Amino acid sequence: MRNLKLQTNLASDFQQQAVKAIQQSYCLLSKEQDLSPENEAVTESLTTLVRTLTQCQEPELTKFLLTTPELKHAREQLPVLCGQAECEMEKYWARRFIASKACDLTEFWYFPEYKELCRAETELFEKHSFDRISFLGSGALPMTAFFLAEQRPDLKIVCVDFDPEACELSRQLCRKLGLTDRVTIKCMDALEYRPVENELVVCASLLDRKEAIYNHLDKYDCALIVRDSEGPYRYLYKAAELPKPCFREVSKTKIDAQRINTSRFFIHKKGSHPS
Repeated sequence: MRNLKLQTNLASDFQQQAVKAIQQSYCLLSKEQDLSPENEAVTESLTTLVRTLTQCQEPELTKFLLTTPELKHAREQLPVLCGQAECEMEKYWARRFIASKACDLTEFWYFPEYKELCRAETELFEKHSFDRISFLGSGALPMTAFFLAEQRPDLKIVCVDFDPEACELSRQLCRKLGLTDRVTIKCMDALEYRPVENELVVCASLLDRKEAIYNHLDKYDCALIVRDSEGPYRYLYKAAELPKPCFREVSKTKIDAQRINTSRFFIHKKGSHPS
């Protein structure tokens, strides 16, 4: 009985720690003008938030965090602010790598998470042979595209983003890494992108207008990976809109503390890819 009471008290204490971390991050990010890593307060707050959410995987705690009224505004607005901070973080690190002699990607704060994300997504489509893989909403630091380019030098990879600054930084980084013959950067609206036959299209977590993009991709014989967020990670990313009815989900990665996103693999219902 004594041990049970102690466990209950510890669980309650951690619940309040989680609430505090979420509220503090929301309060700070909503007030700050500079959401880049140049702002140490933002970096410290987001680091604490990610570490805390990683430990909030118990079903009861997850349910509490996603339903408690005291976090309603944070649930709605914090993912937007985190998305802005992520874009700034990618540009910061892209500039840093471009300016460095070694260009060691392992220095990136979230290198292990992106490496694990790439490994998990590769497992989803390892039984399929695609002619090209594209990343919509690739940003300034397309880590998974770089990983794939290193692992599969025979594979053509396209990164698509509408932000000219992000595209220019990723182009410079490709040159720095010697990947220009394997990775093509296209600065364009994702709604204008036309995949080739037998292409895998990866939709980033921060990609806007997903439903319209899915409808656009319905015209092509392509497969999709949609990056989603589940459980407490929905304070970092909004839950993804999922394609229907033209694409059929055939597999997904499990929730894992080693990576923030879960990934869902879809094939076109009219396509020839086996499930």
